[in-house]
Amino acid sequence: MSLITLYLPKMGESVIEVVVLDWCIQEGEAVVEGAPLLEVATDKVDAEIPATYTGTIKKLLVKKGDVLAIGAPIVLLEVDHLDVPPVLHQPENAKPSLVAIPRHLEPSVLAIHPFKKVKLSPLASHIAQANAIQADELAKLAGYTRDHRVTKEALLNYINKRLPIHTSSSERPLFCEALTLLAGDEVVQMDRVRKLIADRMVQSKKIAPHVTSFIRADVTELVAWRQQHKISFEAKYGARLTYNPIFIAVIARALQLFPLLNAVVVNNQIIKRKHINIGFAVARADGNLLVPVVKQVEQLGLVALAQQIDGLIDQARNGTIMPDALMGASYTISNIGSFDNLMGTPIIVQPQVAILALGLIEKRPAVVHVKGKEIIAIRDELFLSHTYDHRIIDGAIGGGFLKYLAKALASFVAEIDTYPFI
Repeated sequence: MSLITLYLPKMGESVIEVVVLDWCIQEGEAVVEGAPLLEVATDKVDAEIPATYTGTIKKLLVKKGDVLAIGAPIVLLEVDHLDVPPVLHQPENAKPSLVAIPRHLEPSVLAIHPFKKVKLSPLASHIAQANAIQADELAKLAGYTRDHRVTKEALLNYINKRLPIHTSSSERPLFCEALTLLAGDEVVQMDRVRKLIADRMVQSKKIAPHVTSFIRADVTELVAWRQQHKISFEAKYGARLTYNPIFIAVIARALQLFPLLNAVVVNNQIIKRKHINIGFAVARADGNLLVPVVKQVEQLGLVALAQQIDGLIDQARNGTIMPDALMGASYTISNIGSFDNLMGTPIIVQPQVAILALGLIEKRPAVVHVKGKEIIAIRDELFLSHTYDHRIIDGAIGGGFLKYLAKALASFVAEIDTYPFI
């Protein structure tokens, strides 16, 4: 018999901690590989963590309500026989045991310099990105260690020393003084999801200089085409023909022509994504947002897009969506027109470099050219609001993308044969 430790597995590139909701099994009970061990909540969804080995639960290392970092030990498991790595660390006076190290928890290697590498665990890498620690700073920290490994503790100590101490009143956070409640005031504590969203939005504004461009798009023919085909489309393919699959198909084509917008920035490195994975915001009944991701959009036709979007929206709203479905976006859109909003200034989802807000489609009088003459006509139009990271995206790309997108939406029906359908 061997005693092994199971660890909280990685749950996506943006998840660094979870809250334990409940255990699915108790000490002394047998568990088989793949069976649920415990339920956890991330900043976006609830999920079950399965057992990665078959054995008997000897000790639960965490309890309901605990906040755990990815990679934290969660349970001691007794197994009959197991092929695991040798013990990496053995506390004094502890019983001999084996430590099962999942492969996805092995330290990642971040290239800093041609002749030097810095080793970071997933948690340490996230901390470095979130605090905008530069490559040269990581290299200096790594220089103090024999194997160029930078730990979470070393990073946090460095951050605490690096941050300036606010002494002047002008540098203090807003609303730092005690607030006097007035008669009838209601105090509402932020829930966990809202607080995490708030922290990420503030962090994004600190990291990236935001620039937003606006353009008006004529979608008269597109609106008429959708109206003509939406009933037959749903009857034939079992999915709603909303504007989302159409917009996402056109956006994917635009991103192929402007690949720098389909990138992420990490530690002064620009990583251009091979595939176009588009996240789209979905409002839930509790007022919070989820952003499901349609993967490899450039390979999908309108039918597949409509079916996937329908399924993701239903899962997001009924609480059954899995963490993997919320990860890996390379570009994000927000349909603010569903709230009758005309335009907006959306905040970039880090580490992406751009986000697009789609405004309300409404009829407006516009100048159009007919047989060489200018006339006033009623057209279906919407505003596109494109926010981009000015560290790497200049107006020529950010504005050029928007100009192309408006023209592509206006000519969608005329060029529909060039878009994959099935």
